[in-house]
Amino acid sequence: MAPGRFPVMLEGAPDEVRTVPRVEEVFGDLPVLETPRLLLRPLTLEDAADIYAYASDPEVSRYVTWHAHRSIEDTRTFLHGALALYAAGQVAPWGMVHRADGKVIGTCGFVSWYPDHGRAEIGYSLARAYWRQGYTTEAVRRIMRFGFEVMALNRIEARCEIPNVASARLLEKVGMTFEGILREHVYGKGRYRDMQMYSILRREWHP
Repeated sequence: MAPGRFPVMLEGAPDEVRTVPRVEEVFGDLPVLETPRLLLRPLTLEDAADIYAYASDPEVSRYVTWHAHRSIEDTRTFLHGALALYAAGQVAPWGMVHRADGKVIGTCGFVSWYPDHGRAEIGYSLARAYWRQGYTTEAVRRIMRFGFEVMALNRIEARCEIPNVASARLLEKVGMTFEGILREHVYGKGRYRDMQMYSILRREWHP
């Protein structure tokens, strides 16, 4: 058995063992991932200006629970939180770096992971200047590959608000299936929000 991994007995099949990685094994040393136009890498404090440039845009935060950053101190607080997650070996985002100009234009990654159940949820945000150009699709596909190949996932899921048509189309584009509406599933910005649930299973994924 590989170091840092542990067996999980599958219910109803006592002789079948599935080996899954530990969370800290994967996220304690988050690797750099590449796509044709992006580098996905751990965030640093030096990314504050780039992130504030888009995180302060109310349109970027319109369909998420976090508020638009009102000062670069809000951005630094977010980055310190991400760094703490890296240091603790917990689930944390990648920064999406645009290869052509070297700027961080968004984040993408897993927001939760249940190793025993082979399930994780993905989330993302992107600077408005880069919308509708396929960047998030590119990043999500790469992170889905990481999830199935490295994290030994069986299911990757994502949620979006009903009015967020662009996000729903993206999830369908990467091969996810709409499963239904989670009524008043998330509380944010003073109200409960209905969420659409999407997912893709390992057997449905085509790298």
